[in-house]
Amino acid sequence: FIVGNEWIIDSLNPITRDDGTGIINSVLELGESHKFFIEGFEDTETMILTGSFNNWNEFELKMTKNDSAWVYEYTLGPGIYEYKFIADGQWMIDESNPFTSGEGDFTNSVLIFQPNYTFVLNGFEDANDVRITGMFNDWNPQGYPMKKKDGKWVFPAYLNKGKQLYKFIVDGEWIIDPDNPLWEENQYGTDNSVLWID
Repeated sequence: FIVGNEWIIDSLNPITRDDGTGIINSVLELGESHKFFIEGFEDTETMILTGSFNNWNEFELKMTKNDSAWVYEYTLGPGIYEYKFIADGQWMIDESNPFTSGEGDFTNSVLIFQPNYTFVLNGFEDANDVRITGMFNDWNPQGYPMKKKDGKWVFPAYLNKGKQLYKFIVDGEWIIDPDNPLWEENQYGTDNSVLWID
């Protein structure tokens, strides 16, 4: 709160967090806890968790080292989040997580927290790279890489209620969903697949 010109925490809320610069803020935690962890790095002095859920603050979420891993429990609402670990200043993705976004130095790990839909692309067994993109990631041309499972390409997602437009990117070629009869025209004349989430 700002009382006059003085910034104060909420005296009735016992949950606080240092933002990494010595400033203490009150925290409201709405949702469910998720345990982030990264194994190894026994000689690392400081491990930081950062991501889209905390505006990529690179000082705030200091992880705790236990016997075999660095851990941090963070409360999240359902959604798709990008994140990284920072080991003594070195940014790295979560190698135990197969889902990523971006390329090169700008690759982030992707957490799908409490997914409510799974995109599936049948066929295309010989494809080398299949991605999903749409309204849910602002039509990012790099999309989210899908994983091949039992001859199908899959990506679990959390989607907001209502209408969702999407496309697959198969080895660089944008296509609509061949198994979804719902589609609509777009301004490029290439069409988009339509999905309704109740």
